[in-house]
Amino acid sequence: MQIDVLVTFIFSVFLLTITPGPDIVYVFFKSISDGKRSAIELSLGLTSGLLFHTLLVIFGISAILSSDDFYYDIIKYFGFFYFIALSVISIIKKNDFKNKKNQTQKNFIAGLLMNILNPKVGIFFIAFLPGFIFHDTMHIKLQFLILGLIFWIISTIIFIFISTSSEIFRPKLIKLINSKNLGYVQASIYLLVAFYIVS
Repeated sequence: MQIDVLVTFIFSVFLLTITPGPDIVYVFFKSISDGKRSAIELSLGLTSGLLFHTLLVIFGISAILSSDDFYYDIIKYFGFFYFIALSVISIIKKNDFKNKKNQTQKNFIAGLLMNILNPKVGIFFIAFLPGFIFHDTMHIKLQFLILGLIFWIISTIIFIFISTSSEIFRPKLIKLINSKNLGYVQASIYLLVAFYIVS
């Protein structure tokens, strides 16, 4: 077993996860608007998508998607229009943010779909995981699974940390949270995710 390869992988995953992107922005917004519990639920959805993409790599499905533009585009544009629709709904229902119960129940699914409907994550895993094969005799699918689990654990820890620590900004942004602008802010984040998926 090549321990140095695993250490390099862990360090690389840490750097990749903390790099600011639409997912971190989304979790940060969710924490200051709905509280850390909602942000944690969203984070678990986001990171669970990593396990999904790991399984796709193991079973070779991601390789099929990367080699066929038709299926790749179907998933990509479905994700794009899904988050465009969420953006429009956020604007239409911008006055309904006081009712958090129904939204909290959807946090995990929203995070999961944000990751699953982004085929670039699957393509990234295809390119990334094979570079960190750490054992000469262990079955390669098992190694992919182990690497995927490590990626999931590290990402989950970081996103939960962001979920809990971001809430300290809540008092400073309370005016924004309690204003009608909240719907527009969330709509903007959904648009950011949509164009991130399709770019």
